[in-house]
Formats: sequence, structure tokens, C-alpha cells
Amino acid sequence: MHQFQRVCVWKQLENGRRFQMRLIVNQPMFSSYIYSTNKWVRQYSRAQNVPCDIPASQLESKTHPLGWETIQTQVEPYFSNNWEFASDKEKKGFLSLGLSRAFSHFFPLTLDDRINVTCKMLYLSLLIDDQLEEMSFTQMLSYQDRVMKVALGTARPDKSICLEWMLHDTVMAMRSMDEVLANDVAQGFCQLLQAQTSQERTTIKTLGSYLKFREIDVGRPLYTALIRFGAKLYFTSAELKKTATLESIAFRHFSVINDIYSWEREWRIYQANPTDGAQPFSAIYILANETGLSYTACKRLMYSYCRELELTLKQSHDEIRHNSTEGLTHELEMYSKGLGYFMCGVELWSQWTPRYRQ
Repeated sequence: MHQFQRVCVWKQLENGRRFQMRLIVNQPMFSSYIYSTNKWVRQYSRAQNVPCDIPASQLESKTHPLGWETIQTQVEPYFSNNWEFASDKEKKGFLSLGLSRAFSHFFPLTLDDRINVTCKMLYLSLLIDDQLEEMSFTQMLSYQDRVMKVALGTARPDKSICLEWMLHDTVMAMRSMDEVLANDVAQGFCQLLQAQTSQERTTIKTLGSYLKFREIDVGRPLYTALIRFGAKLYFTSAELKKTATLESIAFRHFSVINDIYSWEREWRIYQANPTDGAQPFSAIYILANETGLSYTACKRLMYSYCRELELTLKQSHDEIRHNSTEGLTHELEMYSKGLGYFMCGVELWSQWTPRYRQ
């Protein structure tokens, strides 16, 4: 999803266990939806993965006007027909995650003619992340280096490897539409891969340092680039500096919501194999160790923290508007809204995706 499952700190990176990026979603409850694609029936019921009492959200959610069903028909056959899943069960599990519906909430400002390639990059980032989790640390570094070269266009894809040619084709299609913003997407994709094998994670012990690191680790460079590419938003270097605070707020929110909803699953996995030299890499675990509070209490505290971040996003938006002699441009207004929609979308998806209930 980004980017979802268990996340651990390795005492020894060579033990082969790695952090996986996770994607998430926020807020209201969904009524039941049943739909069929590629002969599999999917059912998304009301949010059942609610980990604690939820304070009211301060942000507005939005879905793409084209509709997630239309987005699904545009994108999912490409992966269903071409990606080399290990088994039918794995294929069914991935397609049941509802990523086209997640995309509709994550990136509702995406222009219609850019939906196909933007959504494909979301899918690819999650599929690649899943593959990395199965590798040793040495294998990850080699694989990461190869994938980055393909994404940046410095290496030709191996046509016998679906990941390489699908990534290459998607990036090239983006570049044919908008080379400047597509290059930002490719660079953001590479930064995400680099963060997932960073040794910095092994030194993080406090909540503050964790939250700072996780802004990049959950995909800030990639997802912000996808928002800009999808909505065709161009910024000068000075304008991008103005947005840095907004981005930091949005992706701290992302990482904490992710930790709240994935905690039960992550803790079960850790308890099943606690002797591998790893500890859960989660805001919930770190806060509990620092305060002595229960994990349930820490989830409630971190949910309140997320609501404070939502208020801070609005305050920071107003400060940028008031401190600018020319006010906010239309592009900056749209980008700020896009970050808020992304935050809501992440929480919504977390509540109903089967990812965290597996």
C-alpha cells in the first residue's frame, strides 16, 4: 500500500525479517457492498476492525467522482492477467483488499485521464513490498537496486519478469503524459524502497524519532508525488517548502493510523515467533514501553494524537494562507485538500480492508 503488514526492528538485519509498508484508511462506516470481479465475489461490510473508541474526525472525506467500480474495471484486469501470483489463493487475497476503492479515497482529485497509470503505481508499490518481505536482507538490497534502476530508466526491464516490465511500462506511460511530475513519482518510489532497508530503524527507541522516520518509511515521497501527478499540480521550490509542514502532518497521521489498525495482527505474529531477535516496530509498542501503559490505552492515546494532527493540518493551512503576501494559489489550495482527503482515505480503508483481519 504501501506497505501494510508486520513491521519489526531487527537486532541483526541479516536475519531476513523486514518491515513491510502498509496502506490504510479512515473514518465513517461503510454499508455492505458485494461485487464480483474475475469470478471472485467480494464483500466489504461495515467497518469491523475498530480497535478502540474513535474520536470524531476533524477532516472531510471524498471519493473520486468516476466511482471506484469504474476504476476497478480499468486497472485490476491488468494485474489479474499479468502478475505472476504464487497461487490462486494469493491472487484472490490480493484482489480482495479493495485497492481500487482505496484509490478512490486516497486520490479523489486525480484527473480522469491519469487514473489508470496513477492507480497502477499504487498497486505496484504494494506488490513489490510483499515480494520484499519474503527475502533475506542481502536479497532485498540486490532486488531493490534492480527495481530502482528500472523505475529510473537506467536499466532495461527483463521481459520475462512481470514486475520489471509492468513497472517500466507504467513509468513510461506516466512520462509520456507528464515527464516532470512522472520523474517525481519515480524518485519517490525509489526513496520508499531505500527507507525500507535503512539501518536507521534499528536505532529508534523513542516515539519522536520513530514518527519522524516513519514519515518517509510509509511512503511520503511516493504518495505526495502521486497526488501532484494525478491532479496535475506544479510547484516551485519555494512553494514545495511551504507544503513541507502539511506533508509531515499528513504522513505522521498515516503512520499512526496504520499502527493502530495493524497492531493486533502484528502482536500475534510477534508472539508466535518472539525469539528471532526482532521487536514490533510500532508507535503502540514504543509508547507502551515508554509509559508503562497497556497497548489498548496507547491505541486510544495515539488515536487522539491523530485528531490533534487533523486540527494542526487546518491551522498550518491557515497560517500559510495568512503569511503569504499573495495568498494561496489554486494549486496549493488543491494540494492541501488532497492531503486531507488522503488522511481520511487511509483511515477509511484501514477500517474495512481484510488486510488487518487476516
